[in-house]
Amino acid sequence: MAVQPKKFLEIVHRVDEGDVIGLAACAGFELGEWRYKKFADHLINWLPHFALKQEEIERIGPENPLDLLRESAYRVFTEEAGKKRGEIGELLLHILCVTEYRAAAFATRVFYKMRSNDQVTGFDSTLVTVDDKTGDIELWLGEAKFYTDTKGAISAALASLRGHLDAGFLEESKILIGPKIEPTAPGYEQLQWLFDGGSKLDEIVKRIVIPVLVASESDAAKSYADGPDKYPDIVIEEFEYVSGRFSDAQAELKVRIVVIYVPLLSKELLEKRFIEKLGVLR
Repeated sequence: MAVQPKKFLEIVHRVDEGDVIGLAACAGFELGEWRYKKFADHLINWLPHFALKQEEIERIGPENPLDLLRESAYRVFTEEAGKKRGEIGELLLHILCVTEYRAAAFATRVFYKMRSNDQVTGFDSTLVTVDDKTGDIELWLGEAKFYTDTKGAISAALASLRGHLDAGFLEESKILIGPKIEPTAPGYEQLQWLFDGGSKLDEIVKRIVIPVLVASESDAAKSYADGPDKYPDIVIEEFEYVSGRFSDAQAELKVRIVVIYVPLLSKELLEKRFIEKLGVLR
């Protein structure tokens, strides 16, 4: 197993029991300043783990780290894509599912075709978790929203989830994912069986967990300088608002939802720094 980059994000709040579980994670502040530059560096460090296959990651060594960073950046990001298509959110979702929930990718950068508008879209993560005791697997098929506005991010996520869990969409996804399952993925044999053409969608649906990332500008972050001690409590309030919006959706969609909230001081600052770092790789 390839070595992962070190953790960076601080877990401000975590809920592991109840109707909707999840966590709030923050880049934190240093000498009163939001750590957006180190946050962007952290995202860049995770690019190979996000974009490359396991055997490619394992080839990372002191002689070729820059080549692999360039390859992973080329596969996923362009300057315009980073601005318009939300890959920063997808990368952040991947990082937190892997580091905090022991999930692992089983198909790298799988995209789907929506029947309604024929645009390339779909689940933002294709991850799997394996129960150490039973060997049972869960499919962590995620949704990521990297927005300025929290309410807008939530509304967009809910609309996406309702489309993704449509039977026809799931059947198309099953057909596309099947051939792209990595042989090195945990639970590989079970995954193959699930995505085999003859298996029933019911077997997939009952194993689905939906991690939803909402990364958006936060009142807590914007008021940090006025009262650092109050920051955690305000973040918790924001997390509870976000998770509450997904509680009804969980009952409606009949799947388990994991809410991951990342408060931002400035989406623009993080985005700009990230794109600058990508430019060095091109």
